[in-house]
Amino acid sequence: MESTKTRAAPSVVALESSRLHLFELFIQGVFLATGVFSTCVAQFVFYQGAGDQKAMLLPLCNYLGMMLVGLLPSIGAAAAAAAATLEVGESNLTEEEEEEEEHVKLQRLETHVYRRKLAVSMQCHLVDLEAPETVALTRRSTMLERECNTKEDEVEAQLLLAAEKDHDESSNSSSEGKKAASLGFRVTSSSVHFSVSTLQLCIIVSVVLDFAGCIFSNLGLSMAGSGLYQVVYSSVICWSALLSRFILKKIVSKEEWCGIALVTFGLAFSALGESGSGRDNTLVLMGCLNTLVGAAFYGGNYVTGEYTLALVERPQPKELCLKIGAICLAVIAVYQSIFVLPSWDVLVTKPIVDANGNTINILFALAAYTLSQLAHGLTYFVMLGSSGAVTTGIMQSLRAVCVFIISSMMYCSQQESQCFDTKRGVATLIVVSGVMFYSWAKSQQGKASVFAPPLLNCPSKDFKTEVVAGKNHAV
Repeated sequence: MESTKTRAAPSVVALESSRLHLFELFIQGVFLATGVFSTCVAQFVFYQGAGDQKAMLLPLCNYLGMMLVGLLPSIGAAAAAAAATLEVGESNLTEEEEEEEEHVKLQRLETHVYRRKLAVSMQCHLVDLEAPETVALTRRSTMLERECNTKEDEVEAQLLLAAEKDHDESSNSSSEGKKAASLGFRVTSSSVHFSVSTLQLCIIVSVVLDFAGCIFSNLGLSMAGSGLYQVVYSSVICWSALLSRFILKKIVSKEEWCGIALVTFGLAFSALGESGSGRDNTLVLMGCLNTLVGAAFYGGNYVTGEYTLALVERPQPKELCLKIGAICLAVIAVYQSIFVLPSWDVLVTKPIVDANGNTINILFALAAYTLSQLAHGLTYFVMLGSSGAVTTGIMQSLRAVCVFIISSMMYCSQQESQCFDTKRGVATLIVVSGVMFYSWAKSQQGKASVFAPPLLNCPSKDFKTEVVAGKNHAV
């Protein structure tokens, strides 16, 4: 029966692994689709006259959708359940191996005790046989036999005491090892306080990075235009890759860097098809600078989110999304109460009238944008726990290409820079090739790590220990 269970366990783990892989692909598809839809709807709101950056209507709906992620616990729970099933399947095998190893240790201790007792007994009998044949020595042999028996009892007691002590130490070390595997450090009052403070600090940093990225990106979009904005914003891939390499100590192969370079080059090449907008060069330069800063903040937010989900007391992705969305929503609500509501006619009503916008269409678009951001935010945090920060940046770049195509079909008649031409088609091909090459390089790196020798697969230091110890450098 035990052998049957042992054989069935790997098959169950493989089945759950395939299901988890399909779930990750589904999450990535939803992330891409909702991202494209959100951008197109936001562009529609902008053309309707309700996209004034000072009113912050779109950021309000964005963070409202993030906060509402808490209403959909099933998706995050499904990923957690699938991962937990894999961990349980692996832990069952390791527990059986530990029990078998402990049983062998106990048998060795019992054999050692028996041999020591036998050696002491043989020594006492040899002393008795070598004694002279006298009555006095007979009495002495009796005394020696008693001493030997006493000595045997003392040795047996000492060995049993040592065996119990070794067993207790091994059990304590195994339990501490299990705690260390789940906690990453010793369970003391100071370490627990350290873990909680680290989690809170990561959430605060994520809020600051996400909010700052939203502000600077919106400023860059309004100042530089959509074409240059998309080109400069593609640097989020480089930012996330660099921060993952130097902060999370992730290994990025040369082939993966080539894929990232192809994606960035394709997005940069797409700007060549845009006509001149006639804007002031200083204004365009400031817009590009704001977009670059916003991309850097978003890249840092990707890495911070990945680090947060790898903490000892890490929250669920939906909980992290809920906290960040609620905090940012509260900040925007306070801002709008103080600055936007008193000037509602100037910031909201007048731009809509000037653009001949429809209020009903705007409300419907904002509601759809909120629901799309809800799904987009949830899949974003789920992807961080499985795909990593660099893969999330690749998905953002692919989103930019899809936005180029759909925006050309929907908004080319309203704005010339939205039109899709041959050069942008070539850029799309370059970007897709870069994404495919990056995915291939990542899969090859995973196969190399699997088939590597055991000594090469064992890291010299624990990743979580290094990151937690260097939290001042990581966040």
